Amino acid sequence: MSTSAAKHGLQSSLASFLWDQWGQMGILASAGRSDRWATDPEALLLLSFEVGREEPRLLDEVLDWLARNERLISVQRLRNLSRDEADRALVEAVVGWLGQRRRRPRLEARTASAPRPTEFQPFFRNSSLPVDEPDPAFLAQGFIKPKSEPSGKSKAPDVLLPINFAFRLRLLLGIGARAEATRILLTIGVPRVNAQVLAASTAYTKRNVQEAVTALTTAGALSSFEVGNEQRFSIPLGRWAEFLELDDLPLHQDWPQLFAAYRRILRWLADPAHAALTDYMLSSEARTLAEEVRPDLQFAGIAIDPPADESPYLETFLAQLRERAPL
Repeated sequence: MSTSAAKHGLQSSLASFLWDQWGQMGILASAGRSDRWATDPEALLLLSFEVGREEPRLLDEVLDWLARNERLISVQRLRNLSRDEADRALVEAVVGWLGQRRRRPRLEARTASAPRPTEFQPFFRNSSLPVDEPDPAFLAQGFIKPKSEPSGKSKAPDVLLPINFAFRLRLLLGIGARAEATRILLTIGVPRVNAQVLAASTAYTKRNVQEAVTALTTAGALSSFEVGNEQRFSIPLGRWAEFLELDDLPLHQDWPQLFAAYRRILRWLADPAHAALTDYMLSSEARTLAEEVRPDLQFAGIAIDPPADESPYLETFLAQLRERAPL
């Protein structure tokens, strides 16, 4: 399998998934499904920015949704979830784009301490059209992207849908570690969770999480237990379900880890250097890629089998991921 064919297949699959997710969250699109899981809004946004580099219409609709619903989004979490410079450039470009339309301190891109880019690249990888008027927020991050304005077609998410559970809790508890920790505890499906797991799932520091769950415990919303030297937290599911008038709580997925793996794979496939490799070298490099994303996939409960010595590993790896990922 060539990297071009692999990229096209993965890109198409992820774009279809994202349209279905955002269609349930308020963008102008027909959702082909009704998911029982709770999404992670910032993790979904980061993946959408990356997939949007080859899906201009998807990116435009997501930006339109953000312009309508930015008060429901945590800019801090977007930054916390960024794994590398590629992530950070995408986040700051979008935050700057929002800041041009909503003059708020939290929507100011972090450009003061960052060096100004000296090289620029087209934002849309599959477009070679000239851009007469590039967007200044994207240009500040080294991307040449045409200026665009929100269409105003998006609406607020229906917070009673399972997929929008995070927004419902944010309206109730505020945007921050309390709402995210509560979401994880209500959906994860295990009786007790420690602060380290909550920190990995919420994308807040362990200290922030500890302060949040301690406050919730003091308020009687959670319970805490000592197991050895470790404090673990549980939540009264029945009481919360009754309070929220839910027969079934939404399901949990480890979206930050899974989507980080997908972003890493997409960028690897988009790297033109891999297209020129021999089949042997391509399989070798694919093995390295699989090892790099394995910790995130394992955290998300996805096991990837070790490669057979003679297998075309890129195809095998992507096939296993497609079969085992909850998309």
